[in-house]
Amino acid sequence: MRRFVVFPVANRLSFGKIIVESRNYIRSVLRWANHNPGKATMIGLALWGATLAAYGKFTEHTRFDIEFASAVWNWSQAGAHPRRLTSEGQRNFFGHLASAKPPERWVAARKLGEWRDPQAVWPLVAAMEDEARTRRTCLVAQALGKLHDPVAVPALIQAAQHPRNVDLRVCATHSLGAIGDESAIEFLAKRAADESVSDVDRSVAISALGEIGSPRALPVLQTVRSTKQHSMLRSIAASAIHQIELLQANAEENLLGAIGDNSDWIQDDWILVQLHRRWNEHIAGRLNEMLRTKEKLNPGLKFQITALLTAKENLERETLDFFQGSSHKQDRWLASLARPGATHL
Repeated sequence: MRRFVVFPVANRLSFGKIIVESRNYIRSVLRWANHNPGKATMIGLALWGATLAAYGKFTEHTRFDIEFASAVWNWSQAGAHPRRLTSEGQRNFFGHLASAKPPERWVAARKLGEWRDPQAVWPLVAAMEDEARTRRTCLVAQALGKLHDPVAVPALIQAAQHPRNVDLRVCATHSLGAIGDESAIEFLAKRAADESVSDVDRSVAISALGEIGSPRALPVLQTVRSTKQHSMLRSIAASAIHQIELLQANAEENLLGAIGDNSDWIQDDWILVQLHRRWNEHIAGRLNEMLRTKEKLNPGLKFQITALLTAKENLERETLDFFQGSSHKQDRWLASLARPGATHL
């Protein structure tokens, strides 16, 4: 009987021969690529895409875990008494805000916004008001908005009128809406009605009025909505009016009923922020029920609702069981990440 014995390549070829053959193969591939640049480019792009897809697949669960932990942290820090930075942490970040290196300033501003340390208000204001061009960054204004401290409103109003820095104007105006203090309404209403400024400035002012949600803004918003020009501004004004209407009368039920319905450009994250500010057991119960019963709930919205309930320690056992028995892998991941005893903070 004839025998066939297959030896590994390493046994049949010496190490030196392997190196030589490998070099010859690489050279032949490069010669082919030089003669066929189009095909080589297409093959290279295909291999690169396949590599990225494989990497994304293998790291999908890990990235989901990190994002969920970050979302739970953000919701926990949005409470009335967020945890503060240590004294050393404050000194480091405050020092970096004055750094000559832009990346250090940007990272410090982002971290201070995430921690929502009340003592960060004035260092951030000072960084935003620095006349050095590279220091007047949008990220600093955004961080002030995340602190939700009305003391920053006058500085943000000033930044929102910067004559040259469009990004700063937009971010500062948006932060006025995020803070939600009515002291900004007069400025925002004038900006929304001012036809001498750009549509970008007017649109973000209109959006900020909707985020604040005060009926005091209705006259100017109704005027903008009724104009015959600027269809984009009309749409944004209509959305802002709807936001204000949701916060009137039975705001809690209005907001719960509006979740997942983006037909009027109202963002679900804004609704969740409003529910967070009004938090009670009824809201927690309705959100749990929504996770279990609303079939076409947007995955991103489901993610944020679960993170909010986890931060509030109001995720019901029945909801966890529903996630565990789901056919969707992200639901099962949520069950493992939000289970009692899981550490995110």
